[in-house]
Amino acid sequence: MANNILVTGGAGFIGSHTVLELLVGGYNAVVVDNLNNSSDVAITRVKDLAGRYGNNLYFHQLDLRDKPALQNVFTERKIDAVIHFAGLKAVGESMKKPLMYYSNNIVGAITLLEVMEAYGCKNLVFSSSAAVYGWPKEVPCREEFPVSAINPYGRTKPIIEEICRDIQHADPEWKIILLRYFNPVGAHQSGYIGEHPRGTPNNLLKHWPAMQH
Repeated sequence: MANNILVTGGAGFIGSHTVLELLVGGYNAVVVDNLNNSSDVAITRVKDLAGRYGNNLYFHQLDLRDKPALQNVFTERKIDAVIHFAGLKAVGESMKKPLMYYSNNIVGAITLLEVMEAYGCKNLVFSSSAAVYGWPKEVPCREEFPVSAINPYGRTKPIIEEICRDIQHADPEWKIILLRYFNPVGAHQSGYIGEHPRGTPNNLLKHWPAMQH
C-alpha cells in the first residue's frame, strides 16, 4: 500500500509541484489548503498532469488552526508523513499585520504538530525560509550563519524551527527536516502549473504564471 503524505499548502506554488512529484512517485497525496493565496484550479491541473496517478490526490479545504477539521483528515486515512508548506509569506504585509502572521503561521504549525502527535505521525518536512538570516554579513549565505530575521514573517520561521527541535529532543522518535531556501521560480515544463498569486506578487524574482487553458 502506498504511503499517505499530507501536504499542507498543497495548492500553492511549491506545494503543487511537490504534490505532482509525490503522485508520479507512487505516493498518495493528501492536500490541505485554505486557498488564502492559491486556487483549487492548481489541484485540478496537478491531477491532469499526474495522469493515472491523479486519482491518488485527496483535497481538503481547511485552515490548519481548525483542529477538529484537521483531526477529521487524520481520522479519514492514516497519514505517514507531513510536508508543511502552509503559511502566509508576504514580508510587507507581515509588518503591517504581525498578529495575523503569528497566528496563522505559528498557531497553525502548533495545531498541526499536536494533531500529528495525537495520531502517531512523527515524520515531518518543514518549509522554513532563508528569511531567517535577515541581512547576512556576507554572501553566499551558508547554513551555519546566525539567525537574525528582520520582519514578522521571517521571525515565524525560526520560532517554528525551535518548536520542532524541542519536540524532537523530547521524543527522539520524531524525524524532522527543516528546509531553508530562497525564492524558487519557474513553472512546470508543461506550463500548466506555476505561480498564480492573488493580488500583487511578493517574491524577490518574477514568477511566470501557469498558462491559461
